[in-house]
Amino acid sequence: MSVIGNHRVSITTDTWTSIQNVNYMVVTAHFMDNEWNLHKRIINFTKITSHKGIDIGKTLCACLNAWGIENLFSITVDNASANDGVVVYVGNRMNNFNNLLLDGKYLHLRCACHILNLIVKDGLKELLSSIEGIRNCVKYIHSSPSRLDSFRDHALEMRMDEMANVPMDVVTRWNSTYKMLDCAFKYKMVFNRMTTENVAFQAYFQEIDKDGMKRVGPPSNEDWEKSISFVHFLKKFYDTTLKLSATKMVTSNIIFHELVSLQVEIELKMSDPRDPVLRRVASSMKKKFDKYWGSFESVNKMIFVALVLDPRFKLQMLKISFQNLKAEENKIDEVVREVRTCLFNLYNECRGADGLVSQPMNEGEDENVGNDLEGYDDVQTKMFHQLVQQKKEEQLVEISNEVDKYLTDPFESPFTKGFKLLNWWKGNESRYPILSKIAKDIFAIPSSTVASKNAFSLGKMIVDHFRSSLTPKMVEALVCTSDWLRADEFCYYKEPTDEELAFYKELEALEANVAGTQTSTTLPPRFDSTSSLPTI
Repeated sequence: MSVIGNHRVSITTDTWTSIQNVNYMVVTAHFMDNEWNLHKRIINFTKITSHKGIDIGKTLCACLNAWGIENLFSITVDNASANDGVVVYVGNRMNNFNNLLLDGKYLHLRCACHILNLIVKDGLKELLSSIEGIRNCVKYIHSSPSRLDSFRDHALEMRMDEMANVPMDVVTRWNSTYKMLDCAFKYKMVFNRMTTENVAFQAYFQEIDKDGMKRVGPPSNEDWEKSISFVHFLKKFYDTTLKLSATKMVTSNIIFHELVSLQVEIELKMSDPRDPVLRRVASSMKKKFDKYWGSFESVNKMIFVALVLDPRFKLQMLKISFQNLKAEENKIDEVVREVRTCLFNLYNECRGADGLVSQPMNEGEDENVGNDLEGYDDVQTKMFHQLVQQKKEEQLVEISNEVDKYLTDPFESPFTKGFKLLNWWKGNESRYPILSKIAKDIFAIPSSTVASKNAFSLGKMIVDHFRSSLTPKMVEALVCTSDWLRADEFCYYKEPTDEELAFYKELEALEANVAGTQTSTTLPPRFDSTSSLPTI
């Protein structure tokens, strides 16, 4: 784990309760090494006493101190109210040692996937009954092997796959509901045929539950149409969630792109008079969207800076994005000005922290200029000196101000296939030495807490019903070690290096020596292969 070194780190954190009723907190570090490789490491999976913000904050600070992490850039958390207190506590503690850029003003980043989850759930409420009818159809075919076989028989009669199946969803996870609906539509005709021909299927929807209510369904044609329209609308949210939940690639530069696309999509549905149901769904989702992302002031500015530091877009894409959102021109100018100022502040603070200053022109140039000016009168000499001084000042501005240089340099084409953002910055690190340091920190920011939530999946495999007596220390050791071992994929077909070959030869020599020693010690004293066996 020494790979972290002095790199500035962005972290994600979340809490989990195991089957032992023990509360755990996981901390995942995200950082960029000197070779522009993005790393993700679980550095903590420890027991906590409570879910209060201050208690979690204290544990988080203790974790950062234990790992010697002094340079913290951002904390990505979900929207639980306790997490606001966590970020404030950690920010105050880190500020005491002046280890936060811009005094931690942009330390707090909300998990984009968690917000998307809240937005979509509000939309699902508008179509609850239609979706429930389709869900009951899927429950029916999964309730027994004979019912699944009956479903497949009907599918064969409709010339469909003999192994036809529809996955069950998890009610609390909208993405699984999306996949269930998307798959169920392929077998819409099969379910409709079962509604008219399958007696057991018809009787299933006549059964009374414990509350004295019949099951919802079977779905009508109207239910299918509503759900199909909703799934087509939902696909954009599903694709965006997949992009933003990636943990081994840069995602901070695409957050704003995706937010703009989603907002435009929602507003199009709200203004579409052809589908009043979907208009209500979009209106409900827009309210939740505006709560978290509707205002420029409520969004972490690092999201905009990440977009600007993509050489395919820069500030111009920021303007175009707000124009597509139909923002007023004066508001667009204000946003662009603030983002530019934010980037300049980061640049100046990083330059001051590294002790970098502009290099003035060398003295030899001044001496040569002085010699060339001999023979001119005082007024001309003064003017020439003013010209030289102005050129020097302009050159100093150009040298010291990488931000302006970057923003005025030519764009990279956004249509370039296979463009590698990190490779571009690695190749241009010498041109923008300070700005590249900022880019490393910005591009290491995770857009979601998926990396931390994945740790809970690993924790559930470790702390199961058969190993529920494991101590928290042992759980932490197993989870962290497993994550570290999986961090770098091992290639069995990689050519060994010279050092590895020398190491293998040394091992073989040691093994041969040990084998020879063991063979010689197995023979009895004063006995060799040429001596005769003793007689009895």
